[in-house]
Amino acid sequence: MEKNFSLRELNTFGFDVKVKYFQEIKSLEDVYVLIENQYFKQHRDSNNFLILSGGSNILFKDDFYDGFVIYPNFKGIETIEENDDHIIIRCFGGEVWKDFVDYTVSRNLYGLENLSDIPGKVGAAPVQNIGAYGAEVKDVINQVHTIDLSSGEIKIFTNEECHFSYRNSIFKELKVKRGALSEREAAIGFYPLIFAVDFVLKKNGELKLDYGNIRNNLISKNITNPTIQDVAISVKEIRKEKLPEVGIVGSAGSFFQNAIVSMDKYLELKTSYPEMPSYPVNESEVKIPTGWLIDKAGWKGYRENHVGVWDRQALVLVHYGGGKPLEIIELMNKIQISVKERFGIEIKPEVNIVPDRISSRT
Repeated sequence: MEKNFSLRELNTFGFDVKVKYFQEIKSLEDVYVLIENQYFKQHRDSNNFLILSGGSNILFKDDFYDGFVIYPNFKGIETIEENDDHIIIRCFGGEVWKDFVDYTVSRNLYGLENLSDIPGKVGAAPVQNIGAYGAEVKDVINQVHTIDLSSGEIKIFTNEECHFSYRNSIFKELKVKRGALSEREAAIGFYPLIFAVDFVLKKNGELKLDYGNIRNNLISKNITNPTIQDVAISVKEIRKEKLPEVGIVGSAGSFFQNAIVSMDKYLELKTSYPEMPSYPVNESEVKIPTGWLIDKAGWKGYRENHVGVWDRQALVLVHYGGGKPLEIIELMNKIQISVKERFGIEIKPEVNIVPDRISSRT
């Protein structure tokens, strides 16, 4: 356990935030030791702790987090089950997400190719139900393996028990009390630390080409019969063109969730903005790219001191270095007010803000 530990290298915004207590976890045995740690017990019981993974979807509100940060770093990839149709692969939470996707693509396994190059660790993927270019990780998750930070009990969550929804899951609660748990567990609380995820991937699948610019990218390269590798490469090229490079310019990728509005609201906006892009969610709701809303409100490329809005993707807030977390918070507030005033839509951050919106894994 380390005190006053700097998290500069563990958050992709690159803010030099220090934490009161920090503990790296590499095995289940480490978890059992942690559970007996008096400092952790105090912070767990007051819900003043954070499980930090790749740090690619988090914004600390202040320069100092007066709590306890757990950094799980379990490693390993193994095949659990395989037949002619599919394979189940268990990947441990400390593996780098984009490396795991590359691993599956290299083996011609379908399901993760549209999620190529998303920064972060595997253990964080179920928490946020990460998604991009028409795919969501919930569609390929079989089970999520967790250990209770209170009792040390291992619990395996099925896909259904994870309560996946748009950029959300049961694991966003520090203390799980609902749905998947027995009455006994609900009564005492269950603090889930994800240490492994099982993925079901197909050996033959249908490629998703109609979201974003994937199809246009393939056409520009005269690729008419794309492979899974072609799609993964296209996604990487599109992301590189639109997003700041991790480690060079501080960001958390897409800062805001895409807006989901009622059909009535969509038709109202479409009258004023016929060029507005949209994607049907169901018969009564429509998804509108929040990046388009922010761009239309005039924020794309905006910069104020050390922070700004990325000039190639308005959904991304950036830290150019030397700034404070509060600068991003203030910029976020200004953008939310601006979009609300112009379109009548409240946009929500996808990024987990600590300590205001503490998530069990980021």
